Amino acid sequence: MAMPAKKLQRLDNKVYEMGLLQHLTELRARLIWIILSFAVCAVASFPLSGTVIDHITGSAGQLVVIHPSEAFFAHLQVALVMGIVAVSPVLLYHLIAFLAPALTRRERRGLYLFLPFGLVLFAGGCLFAFFVVVPFVYRFFLSFTTGSLEPFISLSSYVGFVTSMVVPFGVIFELPLAIVCLTQIGIITPDFLVKNRKYCVFAIFIFAAVLTPPDIISQASMALPLLGLFELSIVLSRMVHRG
Repeated sequence: MAMPAKKLQRLDNKVYEMGLLQHLTELRARLIWIILSFAVCAVASFPLSGTVIDHITGSAGQLVVIHPSEAFFAHLQVALVMGIVAVSPVLLYHLIAFLAPALTRRERRGLYLFLPFGLVLFAGGCLFAFFVVVPFVYRFFLSFTTGSLEPFISLSSYVGFVTSMVVPFGVIFELPLAIVCLTQIGIITPDFLVKNRKYCVFAIFIFAAVLTPPDIISQASMALPLLGLFELSIVLSRMVHRG
């Protein structure tokens, strides 16, 4: 005897709710692992924050401390950023592992092969920002302090300026890898990217405005490399789609 339609619907809803609950439970567990890993990395990085501050402020000229707790919070901010950088492999692994059950064996293998490239791109973005973008933007702004204007820059403001550029650049350099992965699993195509290029360009400038300090130079210094990465992503997407 066939099962009534209402009972079948209740069973389907129950199966769906159980599957959704399992996914949410897994997501919570992975988020807990990521948060704990970040906390451990940040705490372990704190003793090294002084060395990092000495390195990143070496070419900044004379900086001042205008509040008793300013130096401590500058060390804390650097330790948090170091924790983010150190935990990035864990974050990428858990992201891929969470998506893996919904993919084929070939797609899973491709994602795990892309993991080292993701780490290289993140590190490359951070280094590009630190050695190229930050010095250029910093010198540009200081070029206006002529005549009777003398720079009086605090430690926390300079550390905040550097960290606000370095980490976002590490994130945006992941764009080609993200596009390749999405192309490989069939979510997007090169034709889709080309057709919606103008919307993507608009989104890039909005993204750059959100992630950088509120000035046109910082925003342009992020938007222009991101546009180049987007065009490179289209080329890589064509290669993957064709293959």
